[in-house]
Amino acid sequence: MFRTYKYRIRPTAIQETTLISWLDSTRELYNAALQERRDAWDKQKKSITRFDQQAQISEIREICPEIDTPVAALRGSLRRIDLAFSAFFKRCKTGEKAGYPRFKNKRRWDSIEFDTKPAKNLIQDKRIFVPKMGLVRISLHRQIDGTPATLKLKRENGKWYALIGCDGVPEKPLAPTGKEVGIDLGLLSFVATSHGEIFDNPRPLRAARLHLERAQRRVSRRKKGSNRRRKAVALLAKRHARVANIRRENHIKVARSMVSKYDTIYIEALNIKALSRSRLSKSINDAAWSNFKHWLSCKAEEAGRVVVEVDPRFTSQTCSGCGRVEKKTLGIRVHECECGLTLDRDINAAINIKRLGSSLRREALVVDRPRRPEKLSGKAL
Repeated sequence: MFRTYKYRIRPTAIQETTLISWLDSTRELYNAALQERRDAWDKQKKSITRFDQQAQISEIREICPEIDTPVAALRGSLRRIDLAFSAFFKRCKTGEKAGYPRFKNKRRWDSIEFDTKPAKNLIQDKRIFVPKMGLVRISLHRQIDGTPATLKLKRENGKWYALIGCDGVPEKPLAPTGKEVGIDLGLLSFVATSHGEIFDNPRPLRAARLHLERAQRRVSRRKKGSNRRRKAVALLAKRHARVANIRRENHIKVARSMVSKYDTIYIEALNIKALSRSRLSKSINDAAWSNFKHWLSCKAEEAGRVVVEVDPRFTSQTCSGCGRVEKKTLGIRVHECECGLTLDRDINAAINIKRLGSSLRREALVVDRPRRPEKLSGKAL
């Protein structure tokens, strides 16, 4: 299993100045490589590969000896432009919005990728070894499992982080519980389970709305290019980072709770991209269902659990007791049926999701089960 660990690093003033210079040089190389590819295609109808551009690094360093960026970081920048074009061509083939790779300014370039594997002694006594820089202080808040395979340095809101990708991370399976659950995603309650458990929606964006509006007005009043505007932008970024941290913490907390209790988790396969364009887009984006599904899948894979997506159509309109279908508006939050069943609307939907997921899974197991070879009849012989 591949896993990426994120740690806070604390470079000295000189080291931070060096890292910022590396950011500038890798960004300039990225833009130059993009321009070269565009010109080669427009003028000569010729495609330039990543390895053609990597062969020019030695010449660039001879022409510009002031560039002290590690070669691995320069190659990592060229790898990023190659991945950007690969994704562009893939979107063209699938008919999606193409989105041609664009040039990066300083605000859109905040990471340094190294193209080579990290050193074997990557972590040394609460310090991380950075190529051509040496040891940098790092806050190791958890143990690294597996073999380090990739290294990336990233700057977020004035803070530096090291992202270490590790191969061969062992799974940590939990003891089987023999239970399964269906969960319904919502806005009033973030998650409702088929067992009647409800997790509240913290709504971090709505809670921080007043502080965000004040910080945004402060940015609007500042003159563009001034130091005061730069400080106001940094404050606004911190406000948004706090909102993102609260949201991520809630997602991980709920995902861990689900994974620790149940072997199989059935979740509705929502078209979140389309829902985010509806009249409830602000609340849906604040809930960030896609991020929650990502964390749920990650925690389930690590613990050896199974996550199954189920078609959510009519799960909210169908009675979980008798199966009767009755349309309800979003304003009706309590499910009441003629059969006498009365319970929360989201819990009723979660029960239907569990039942549908269980039936589909049983059908899949029956189809995949190997059959006995049929006996030949006497006529066939």
